[in-house]
Amino acid sequence: MLPRPAAADEIATLKAQAKTISQELIQDQLQIGAYQQQYSVASQKVAADNEAVAQLARQVGQDRRRIDTRTVAVRQLAITSYMDSGGEMSGSDAVFTGNVDNAALADEYTQLSAGNIDTALDQLQGARHALQTQLVTLQQQQTKDQADEAQQAADLAQSITTTNAMASQHALVTGQLAAAVAKEAAAQSAAAAAAIAAAQKAAHQPALTVARLGPPSIADPVLPPYLRCVVQAESGGNYGAVSPSGTYMGAFQFSQATWNMAARAAGLSQLVGVPPNLASRAEQDAVAVALYAMDGEQPWLGDRCR
Repeated sequence: MLPRPAAADEIATLKAQAKTISQELIQDQLQIGAYQQQYSVASQKVAADNEAVAQLARQVGQDRRRIDTRTVAVRQLAITSYMDSGGEMSGSDAVFTGNVDNAALADEYTQLSAGNIDTALDQLQGARHALQTQLVTLQQQQTKDQADEAQQAADLAQSITTTNAMASQHALVTGQLAAAVAKEAAAQSAAAAAAIAAAQKAAHQPALTVARLGPPSIADPVLPPYLRCVVQAESGGNYGAVSPSGTYMGAFQFSQATWNMAARAAGLSQLVGVPPNLASRAEQDAVAVALYAMDGEQPWLGDRCR
């Protein structure tokens, strides 16, 4: 068998590299999916924060307006109550007039109105303070969520950039692989031609003692040991043999399609279309040597010659 071409090693390396890159691409695409999910969650949190902040801001504004409205109403109520009581003087004025009852009533309403106002204001101010504290906390959470969203966006962009670069590298390796395969095919054709030439030069050495079926058109090459075994296993050394089905012919039991292909590789295009069993022994041997140089033992794997 011919030595393994250097191109075959290059092809194996490129195939392994392409497989590795493909696996990395799959991992990158899965990572992109994860980053997109995280970015979507972060965006939803930011949107929810924005809505909550806006709602709290509206509530704080409403509370401020309520404080102003209630402050005016309580004060107006205190004044109205005092006026309705019939008292028009303060407690100090009543001391000089002797109207002690009116002075006491005025002081009572003054304290009541002041207490009502203070209590209402304290409650509303407390509610407003709680809302403002909640608003500050929510704004801090909003800032954190926006930072998370920005980080997720950056991670997603980086992952997409990496995947695009990996895809470009995969395309490059795939192109190199195609070129290497074509180069190896050319090398195999050259090796087959060289094998035929070498076999023809060695025609002076002894060959199998089997009668030719026709006049020799080329020198009979020396068969390697494996092909000598194939001749006996396939046809018992009969170069005119034909299988019962008529599909396989000659000493090596070629099908017509395989014979035509191998004949072209051997440089014997004049044998294309000729039934193998009608070709001379030298021609059959030369075509078999060419096929063996190209495919090794593959065409005859069923034989017990390995």
